[in-house]
Amino acid sequence: MLRTRSRCLSAALGGRATAAGAKLGAPAGKAATLVTSATTPGASAPFIRSTVVFAAANALGLGISLATGWHYHLDLLGTGAFAAAAFATAGTELRQRASAACVGLWAVKLAGFLFYRALQTHRDGRLEDVLATSAGATGFWTISLAWGVVVSLPHTLAAGVATASRPAFGRVSDLAGIGLFVAGLCLETAADAQKWQFKSDAATRGGFCDVGVWTLSQHPNWLGNLMLWSGVVLLNAPTLLAAGRPATTLLGALASPLFMVALFYGQATGKVGNAPQLAEAKYGADARFQAYVRDVPLVVPSTGHVLSWLVES
Repeated sequence: MLRTRSRCLSAALGGRATAAGAKLGAPAGKAATLVTSATTPGASAPFIRSTVVFAAANALGLGISLATGWHYHLDLLGTGAFAAAAFATAGTELRQRASAACVGLWAVKLAGFLFYRALQTHRDGRLEDVLATSAGATGFWTISLAWGVVVSLPHTLAAGVATASRPAFGRVSDLAGIGLFVAGLCLETAADAQKWQFKSDAATRGGFCDVGVWTLSQHPNWLGNLMLWSGVVLLNAPTLLAAGRPATTLLGALASPLFMVALFYGQATGKVGNAPQLAEAKYGADARFQAYVRDVPLVVPSTGHVLSWLVES
């Protein structure tokens, strides 16, 4: 999301909760239009069921935020909702169940880690100002809802395709999709673990993380998130192409990774939020940081950089 989700939401809000909510909420409305045009009313049931799950989880999150001001529940509910939505749309067909298992595994893993982190840190300083007001909290959870609905589209749209129309599970694309998902999950997990260890070590605490996979990309957790959701798209591609309107349905599913690419690069360049400016203010005097920013790709590395990284590693 995402670490993924909170980073994305905190950057998107950045004191402009209402405006950001409107902007990032727009893809959810477009997604709903795509679902309506791509499927029959009955086939849209999984999308509606998933949206209801996300709406309930985020409404609960908003209620807790308004009543208590806690930060503990932010990712537990916001990211955990993906697992509940995946379970609610798991179906009986093998590819759909595999897709639900992938989404659920990622959500449980990430929500669990972020909840553990919240128990250790108690507060997320990036969200203090946002969650301090009712408008800010409402904006945060509205964006969280839009994030969940849009990002989960590859799974929920595929779940709406008639089972009889779906190709049998076991194609090369199925294995490739699962492989890409696993690679992305491992990268995201390694990025979070390495940065947590880096920030927990008294010798490196307060510095910028430039170890391990953080030399592959300046945002390897976002790269991993993009990879794993692209894997979910690839896994569901045979089903999406078997829909009544395959082009429209596949386009709707692609809204998930495209939305993430736009958001991740928006944050990495400072067009969404002010993370680069804050990093420059904190580490700008460090020549190592300047070299890091110059030499390490923002999010997606080139093939040459990946090969060089593998050799050096």
